This record gives sequence, C-alpha cells and structure tokens, in this order.
Amino acid sequence: MPRFYSSYSKPSYDHLGVGTPAQIFASTYAKPTYGSRTGWWPERVNLDLIRLFEGRERLERDEAVEAFRALFAKEKHTPSFTADRAANALQWGVRLGLLTESVEGGRYVWTMPDRTPWFETDSKGRPRQVRGLPDGEQADVNRKRAAQAKARATIREREALARDAVIEALVNDLLIHKPDAAAPDAGIWREALPNAGLPQPIVSIRPMVLEAHHDMDPRDQKRWQRHLEVIADAARWETRHRPALPVQPATVEDDGLLAEDDAALAGL
Repeated sequence: MPRFYSSYSKPSYDHLGVGTPAQIFASTYAKPTYGSRTGWWPERVNLDLIRLFEGRERLERDEAVEAFRALFAKEKHTPSFTADRAANALQWGVRLGLLTESVEGGRYVWTMPDRTPWFETDSKGRPRQVRGLPDGEQADVNRKRAAQAKARATIREREALARDAVIEALVNDLLIHKPDAAAPDAGIWREALPNAGLPQPIVSIRPMVLEAHHDMDPRDQKRWQRHLEVIADAARWETRHRPALPVQPATVEDDGLLAEDDAALAGL
C-alpha cells in the first residue's frame, strides 16, 4: 500500500546570518531547516529535484547550489539563502529515497537514479508514494492506479458526451453572431487547444473546438463550457446592441442622361 508520512517541521532561517554560504550548506544538510513528510512537501521537493538533475548525471555541492540558483533563486535571494534551500532539498531527497549520496575525494556527490515522480498529493492534501516501493507494494499500487485511471477516463468520457450537444450549440451560436470570432493564444484557449497553432479564427478550427472537452477532466469541462457560454452571450449582446448602419442617400442620375431618356420615350 502507499506510504503516508506524518512528521512535520516549520521553516527556520535564523541561522542564515552566521557563516559563509558553504558553512550554511553544511549546517542545513546536517539538519534540514524546513520541510515535512506531510502535505504537499514530498511531491514538491520531488518535482524540484527532477528539474535540478535534468541533463545531469550527478551533482557536487557547488554544482547543486549553482543549479538551484539558476532554476529557483530570485534577485532578492542571498547566496546563503540559496545554499540553504539547495542543501535542504538535497537532504530531503536522501530522506525520501529519491537521491543516493556518496563521498568522493572528501566531497558529497548526489545522483538521482529515477527521474519520474515518486510522490503525489491526494484530494485530501495527503502525500502518497506511488513509485520506489518494494515489489509487492509497487504491484498493488500499480494495479490500483490503473483501475483509478480507467474509472477516471470512463467518467471523463461520459461527462464529455453529455456536453457535446450544448457545446456545439454554443459554438454555432457564437459563429452566427460573430463569424470572425478568434481563439487567442492565451488562457483557457491555450489549455484547451495546445496543438491548434493559436491564434486562429474559430470557424477554421471548429472541429477541434467541438472535441476539446473530451481531453479534459469534468471540472475543466465545466469551466470550458462556462467560458463558451460567456463569449456566446457577449456575441448575442453585441448583435442586439450594434448600431444600425447609416442610411446611404440615393444616387441621383445625371440630368443629361435623364433628358436623353425622356427624348427616347417621346419618340416612341
């Protein structure tokens, strides 16, 4: 079964004003200053470490601090603060079994054998280990996750099919009232249509728009439908309140032409 962790620790930065960044790193690595086996922390540090080790076989201390600075540090962060955060993440990586630690030439070296996420946070905010388990536990977790994924896919497709007619009506209504409506390369459109080459006129990608919700979970399907309702309503409102086109004055024919017409009629 998944392992749930329960100990808790609060952040502390009282030590940052004492010592060099290298000394801060050593102190924090010996005793992490923040982090928890509960809540979102295992998943967060797991993802941070995957990014930290991307493209790298191993990291020594200075390499790890520099990589951490490049990825996560802000302009206001001091070298000591960055060293503290890097050491804290590495130590938690070792504690959670994500990293292996060795000593070469008197220096610590860290490697990350598995670059896939080991931890998730469930709907109740609890961390759950889903990889890196003993064989029997891992097999149980894999079966359970496969069953959950299948159930989620079934629910997602059922919800999507139920929304098909409504979404098609909304898109059609939008295009009737605003034929030149465009899908922007931003926000919910970018999420819904990542491969549409946005921005695009909606009319040119209408089939993709009609199918987009089938790749969303039910919550995002609802959000997508609501967005289409809002823009369709706006298009209808614009049509109703659009100023009438000014009446164009009738074109008066040339007097000379009128006289010629009269003469031709008189000769009949």
